[in-house]
Amino acid sequence: MVKKDKHFPTPQEILEFMKSSPRKVGKRELARAFNLKGQDRLKLKTLLKSMGEEGLVERGHKRRIYSRKHLAPVILAEVTPQLSEEGEILLTPLDHNEDTPPILLTDKGAAQVSAGDRLLVRVKLLKDGYYVARLLKKISLKPSTIVGAIIKSRGQLYLQPCDRRRQENLYPIEPKSSAKEELLVLAELVTHLGKKHAKILKILGELRDPHTISLISIYQEGIPHEFPEAVLNEAENVHTFSLDGREDLRSIPFVTIDGEDARDFDDAVWAEEDPKEGWHLMVAIADVAHYVKPDSALDREAYLRGNSVYFPDRVVPMLPEALSNDLCSLRPKEDKACFAVHLWLDKKGRLKHYKFVRGIMQSVERLTYTQVQKAFDGSPDQYTAPLLETVIKPLYRAYDLLKKARELRGTLDLEIPEKQVILDDLGHIQDIHPRPRLDSHKLIEEFMILANVSAAQQLEKLKAPCIYRIHDVPNIEKIFVFRELVEGLGFSFPKSQAITPRSFLHLLEAAHGTPHQSLISQLTLRTQAQALYHPHNIGHFGLSLKKYSHFTSPIRRYADITVHRSLIQALGLGSDGLPKEADLSAIGEQVSFTERRAAAAEREATERYVAVFLKDKVGESFQGRINGVTSFGLFVTLDESGADGLIPMSNLPEDYFIFEERKHRLVGRHTRLTYTLGDPLTVILKDVDMLTNSITLSLVGNPSPSTKKRKKKEKKKRPTRKTSRP
Repeated sequence: MVKKDKHFPTPQEILEFMKSSPRKVGKRELARAFNLKGQDRLKLKTLLKSMGEEGLVERGHKRRIYSRKHLAPVILAEVTPQLSEEGEILLTPLDHNEDTPPILLTDKGAAQVSAGDRLLVRVKLLKDGYYVARLLKKISLKPSTIVGAIIKSRGQLYLQPCDRRRQENLYPIEPKSSAKEELLVLAELVTHLGKKHAKILKILGELRDPHTISLISIYQEGIPHEFPEAVLNEAENVHTFSLDGREDLRSIPFVTIDGEDARDFDDAVWAEEDPKEGWHLMVAIADVAHYVKPDSALDREAYLRGNSVYFPDRVVPMLPEALSNDLCSLRPKEDKACFAVHLWLDKKGRLKHYKFVRGIMQSVERLTYTQVQKAFDGSPDQYTAPLLETVIKPLYRAYDLLKKARELRGTLDLEIPEKQVILDDLGHIQDIHPRPRLDSHKLIEEFMILANVSAAQQLEKLKAPCIYRIHDVPNIEKIFVFRELVEGLGFSFPKSQAITPRSFLHLLEAAHGTPHQSLISQLTLRTQAQALYHPHNIGHFGLSLKKYSHFTSPIRRYADITVHRSLIQALGLGSDGLPKEADLSAIGEQVSFTERRAAAAEREATERYVAVFLKDKVGESFQGRINGVTSFGLFVTLDESGADGLIPMSNLPEDYFIFEERKHRLVGRHTRLTYTLGDPLTVILKDVDMLTNSITLSLVGNPSPSTKKRKKKEKKKRPTRKTSRP
């Protein structure tokens, strides 16, 4: 390894370091290795760009950099028709390079592939100069599908895609189809008589049916939502647990605290003051690893799904309901198998030591965030009153300690309101409003964070495999843009290269209570790097933690099951621990992908619910604030619903508007009217397209084109320049 000194590396030294490093290398690793700070980091970026142009290095997955003489660790490859001299399957990278050495698919996955298949594989360069590959996933070559609605135009039926990026494309329905107007369907494009037609694969429901709103996101994002028969059968026949090897925790008054609409309860908490040491806390988690065995049908399906996906009207669970809503749900007054952690804090809220155990527990009550908060605030109900002094108040006192420790760390705390969609029994929208964020929410978050930190520390201490939850520092380019934006709003942000969570925290505190509070929080969120799951730890920037994993939600996250299994193996807590052949890099890549997929589907569905909710309010006026300025118009967030809509340039007062990108504003050349990021506006809801989830707005008081023309004729003035789209 290169020693840290103040010498700026040559290109040859960088290449030698990359070859010798046992880990993936990026700008961050190079800067650390050569002790580069300040301007030297910018100099390094310029050098790497130059080396890329010369063909010496290339950028790979997650901003990592590779020598062009070597393949990235994970690549897309195609199975060739030829075999090696020993009869082994040969692969060719899709990004083909004539100098690439042979790639041999040698693991058990070789029996599953045939010539022409496209594969995601992990490769390893051997001393002999060729690569061996291990199959991670077969890439489907099925025709791409489209979710859309059947509409009628000039007597002909067409498919209009739900994806707003394809909304202008209308595809005729296949001539022999019996499809009807206003149905939501899944289709594929086929060529008929030289023209593309839509072939209906599945009818998802009627367009007006509120239950189809979530289905659009499920099918568009390709989320697996129907369990194979083998998985359901296995879930129904899993073995129950026994007390053997388990700590009896049934005397501890655990409670679960979740939202009113929660469908599964996989974590329970308890706290007690220790007069000698400080505090003794416990977090008990459903022992999912006991029921989901490695490489079982349940395990393979959970790996494929990666996580549960939550919509206003349904959940697409990672595990069948026999587990997620029954055996692994910590329902009150029922004996449940759990994986628990004892946590001991000193009087300042610092974690002193911990102990992980597999146990049997019994939750004394299923409580909601609202119930617990009301009880603590002095209004207990029949369920919380008996627990107020012995269970609830100790939890809050422990939370006060954890909150102080969080503040000392300088954790980035973004209070961005989450939209809550309220539905009636038939699935129709009753209301949409920001979900309240109570201290009871924060209490549970702090308990879960502490348990997650302890899991990462325990595995690292035992030198056991771990899937870390990592969060990198924001890159320089994003920080530069962010600084410009917030300075344009009248705030300051440090110009130092050493950006910390506290830098953002000071800004958020300065914006608190101002009209720009919400926008600053949104901009801060957009600036952050994507959190990932990875076996190599770089810490968690947002939480300001050096070691962090996910341990607390194995019902709904496969990463947590992996951490449970590793703890079981490392601590000798059973025979169902992490298998030696488990590939944590592949698991990290899969669950990071499925998490992004789920987040996109959840966000799209919520936005579509908002659009449907606003459909009956066309023509009404709303208060909002500009959250984006572009060359084609203004994006505005409505205060009450949080909906995002566009004021197209054509809906602005008649003028030639100049887009000043650096200042994030539009300026009228003649009127000097200026629209800047963060400005409050009163707008009129002009149109809502529920299918493509598009909301169009206009300014209150902006006369219609016909009114303008009439006034011009009456006053006989020289016409002003019309709105232009620069």
